[in-house]
Amino acid sequence: MKKLIALSAAILMSVTSISSAHAHAGVDTRGVTPTKGVSSVILLRIGHGCTAPDGVTKVGTHALSIVIPSELLAAPASAAMQIPGFTAVVTPSALVDAAGKPISNTITWTAKSEIFDVNPVGFAEFGIRGAWVTAGKHWLDTTQICRLATDTPVAARIKTVTDPKTKTKMKVWVPATTKTTYQELKLLWTVHDSAAPSVLSADKTTETGPAPTVTIVAPAA
Repeated sequence: MKKLIALSAAILMSVTSISSAHAHAGVDTRGVTPTKGVSSVILLRIGHGCTAPDGVTKVGTHALSIVIPSELLAAPASAAMQIPGFTAVVTPSALVDAAGKPISNTITWTAKSEIFDVNPVGFAEFGIRGAWVTAGKHWLDTTQICRLATDTPVAARIKTVTDPKTKTKMKVWVPATTKTTYQELKLLWTVHDSAAPSVLSADKTTETGPAPTVTIVAPAA
């Protein structure tokens, strides 16, 4: 009976761990062991989008940024996976090391329009490719940015304009339109403690939790 209880507890802990990992941001290597000096692909998996301050509305991910330490990948200029509907940009850090090189680079994927936003109830993967520099555990600070859209009707109106050629003023009819504004929501996976709980800001627009990690092994002797 004691063995059965212990086994059940272990299974429960395993299931809880898997659920937690899938709920936030994690790394998938597709079964390939990332090795120092060897080029391979790391897939950063985001498990969900943002939740609006009302606690109910789910909002898709519009942009994703990953900070790549130079100890992991020195020059990721062409390391970002190209994803349809997204633009990838690599930005070096302002902080530099003793040799004058950036201590990290940030890869940011931004949706070209909201129709490409990642579905908030699904998951997505963003890849990084490179020959890994240093063996060991590396933290990948990750930021998801979601945009909560609000549509405001703008009534039809008569507007006075000036003719650019004759400079005379005239009245024109402006039809009714809809103005869209966006509230930015963030998921900050930046805490360097895998066991840390997620924390929601007081205004419920930012959630902070554990950063994903990747472990690079030393090459076989």
